[in-house]
Amino acid sequence: MCINEELECVVCCYEYSRSDRVPRLLHCKHTFCALCLEKLSKLDGIIRTVSCPLCRWITVTKASLTLPGALWVNTEIWDQITETQQRKKNSSVEDLNDAKTQIMTTTLPSGFMSAFHKMFSCVPLQGRQRASC
Repeated sequence: MCINEELECVVCCYEYSRSDRVPRLLHCKHTFCALCLEKLSKLDGIIRTVSCPLCRWITVTKASLTLPGALWVNTEIWDQITETQQRKKNSSVEDLNDAKTQIMTTTLPSGFMSAFHKMFSCVPLQGRQRASC
């Protein structure tokens, strides 16, 4: 399995994150993002169940617990998220800076430039101080 595939939920195909798409382990040891598990869960009286989309093993928890409170985080994936997301974040900021510089060097009407400057004044430019928002 490719590293990128290991960092994606196989249900929604989005990458895991440390905020909303936290990688959670079902009792069968398969991992899915918290959002997908919430959608797959069923409340039945005092229990909550989640049927694994891969093996159909049913994970049972107390209904009084939230799924994040009842299911462990997959720490192997969790540890990889920081490194991968930081690399993507750095490359995204560089891409945004390049795009902003390219747009600012083209000849555009002054009204457009002032609106553009207002929208992106919080984005740091290389070699310049960051404007406060």
